[in-house]
Amino acid sequence: MGALLPPPAAPFAATVHPIDDATFARMRGRSWKDDPRCPPRAALARVEVRHVTMDGGVATGELVVARAVAGEVVTLFGRLHAIGFPLARVELVDVHDADDERAMAADTTSAFNFRVVAGTDVLSQHARGVAIDLNPVENPMIWPDGRYVPPAGAAFLDRRRVRPGMIVRPGPVTAILDELGWAWGGDWRHVADLHHIAWLRAAPR
Repeated sequence: MGALLPPPAAPFAATVHPIDDATFARMRGRSWKDDPRCPPRAALARVEVRHVTMDGGVATGELVVARAVAGEVVTLFGRLHAIGFPLARVELVDVHDADDERAMAADTTSAFNFRVVAGTDVLSQHARGVAIDLNPVENPMIWPDGRYVPPAGAAFLDRRRVRPGMIVRPGPVTAILDELGWAWGGDWRHVADLHHIAWLRAAPR
């Protein structure tokens, strides 16, 4: 049903902030583009969340999401914290110059990134700030022909051997996603995007 760590001693905490000048300077030209399709700065929010780490400690990370879903994100991370679900690192994708492959390889949990779905000209749900990638190494993207990313995800291709940080169905994380109204990329038929979740009120990817 899922491998979790003991509930952390430190209580959950989260704060929601507007995108201040310093944050916007980090984002501009990286995750945020001067493109008419890109959400305006005022439509985004920076969310700081306390989370369980892979070694059972706690840390505070940050995400940029659509301001309209910031409350949903706080609720979700609060529930993940309560069950001891660990996250390797939670940070803006701009730490990796908004390069999705680099962020996945670093096992980064991140959200907003104005980009298209790989191999298409269709905007990703990340481009609207309504999708989050959770532990991409422990939850790789796997195609039906056996390809997968990131490369370090090879250690987690066997989904029957559940370890901390993995999302499986049935399992406690997918139960929370279902309850709160988040879609999971692991349910897709064309590819198993095991780290991708999106707020269900968003349009399909």
